[in-house]
Amino acid sequence: KTFIFLLMLGIPGMFLFAFSQGAVTFTLGRMLIGLSLATFVTCQVWCSQFFDRSIVGKVNATAGGWGNLGGGITLLTMPFIMEFFLAITGSNIGLSWRLCMIVPICMHLGAAFLISTGRDLPDGSYKQLEASGAKQKSKGAANVVALGFSNTNAWIMLVTYGLCFGVELTMNNKLTPYFNRYYGMHPTLAGPLAACFSLMNLAARSWGGCLSDAMAKQFGLRGRIAAMWVIQTIE
Repeated sequence: KTFIFLLMLGIPGMFLFAFSQGAVTFTLGRMLIGLSLATFVTCQVWCSQFFDRSIVGKVNATAGGWGNLGGGITLLTMPFIMEFFLAITGSNIGLSWRLCMIVPICMHLGAAFLISTGRDLPDGSYKQLEASGAKQKSKGAANVVALGFSNTNAWIMLVTYGLCFGVELTMNNKLTPYFNRYYGMHPTLAGPLAACFSLMNLAARSWGGCLSDAMAKQFGLRGRIAAMWVIQTIE
C-alpha cells in the first residue's frame, strides 16, 4: 500500500510539470516527484522480506540496479519520445515536452496496478496472516519511525546514501545538457551517451551485492560494513 501511495504521489507532480508556467509550480512538481522516489526503499524492504539473508545482498543490489537503470533508460528513450511528439505537434517544442509527461504517468499507473496484485510475504499478505494467527498485528508505523530516527546506524546510512545517490541524481540531470551545450550534440545523441552512466548500475550494484554477501558469509554483518567502507573510501 505504501508502494502504491508513493507511486501515486508522483503523478500530481508530473501534471504540475506539464502545466507549469513558472519556477514555483515547476519546483513543487519536482518535489512531489522526488518524494515519489521513496518507492526505491519500499522495493528494497519488499525484496528483503522475500529472500534469505545469505543472498539478500545480491537480490537487493540487483533490484536497486534495475531501479537506477531506469534513469539510463529514460535518458536513452526520452529524446526519441520527444521527437515523436514534435512530429505530431508540428515541431512545437513547448507543447511536446509537456506531452512527454504522459509516458511516466502511464508507467506509474501500470506499476501501481501490478504491485496491487502482489503479496507482502512469500506465504501471503499481512491481513491474511494476521487473520490466521500466523503473524502478530503490527504496532504501527509511528513506533518504526521513532526506532529508525533514534538509531545511530540509520543516521550514518542516511547521510552515506544521501551523498552517494545525490551525486548520481546530479549526474543524471546534468550530463545530457552538458553534452548538448559544450559539445553541440543533438539530444538524441547526448541522451544515449549520458545514459551510459546510469546503465552501469545493473552491473555495478549487483557486483556490490555479491561482494557484500561474500563478506557476510566469512565475517557476518561486520564484513558487509567493512566492504562498504572500503569501496566508499576508494570512491
